[in-house]
Amino acid sequence: MEVKKNSRKRKVQFTNRKQSVKALISLSFGLICCFSCAAVLYMTYRSGGQARLNDGAVILVCLFFSLTGLILAILSRREPDRWYLLSYVGMFLNSLVVALCAVIIYLGVQ
Repeated sequence: MEVKKNSRKRKVQFTNRKQSVKALISLSFGLICCFSCAAVLYMTYRSGGQARLNDGAVILVCLFFSLTGLILAILSRREPDRWYLLSYVGMFLNSLVVALCAVIIYLGVQ
């Protein structure tokens, strides 16, 4: 009786793929903006819901940087022979910050 070994051979693939610099920048913009928005929301909560003018300026700067990060993530996704995980994480984080900033600005206008 013959014992069959695994019929599939293990293959090692060597690739020339690298991380995209645009994806790294996008991820860093997303992380910085997430932490900044969270800090502004926490400080506004601690002051009883009264936001200062500086808090609104931080939110607008975060909106600008997150839009830039979103564009960089989309551009990095279009590069060939790259790893795309950081591009997707950057897109998610920056989209989350854009949505959060839009809600904060909408609630502040009312």
